[in-house]
Amino acid sequence: MFSCYAPTLEASKEKKDQFYKQLNTAVNATPSEHQLFVLGDFNTRVCVDHDIWRGVLWRNGVGKQNLNGIRLLVFCAVQKLAATNTVFQQSNKLKTTWMHPRSGHWHLIDYVITRQRNLRNVRLTRAIRATTVWSDHHLV
Repeated sequence: MFSCYAPTLEASKEKKDQFYKQLNTAVNATPSEHQLFVLGDFNTRVCVDHDIWRGVLWRNGVGKQNLNGIRLLVFCAVQKLAATNTVFQQSNKLKTTWMHPRSGHWHLIDYVITRQRNLRNVRLTRAIRATTVWSDHHLV
């Protein structure tokens, strides 16, 4: 299991390249017979277009993708990984994890990612709205 924090949309291409290179190394170092879970704030929005990203995204995504989203989707497609947040049908308030500070809109930017073949072992991925601490992120 890996926990990570990806560079934001405003970060340099070099920082993003370095992050994905390190993540690629970590994923490749995990034996194929082991279950793999990558949890993190990927600072990315993926789309709802599960037809194009078959196996990576499922029918229950949220919103539009950004440039960081394309990078994450390509990485997942190459590594045969799936974003479990898009698998389960539930309301958006149980999927979205971050509130944009200016618009106040909620987006899905924190993901639980696993190998596509291990999806059967995931029972539910959802955002938890804490009642004791305010944050612009919800736990997944």
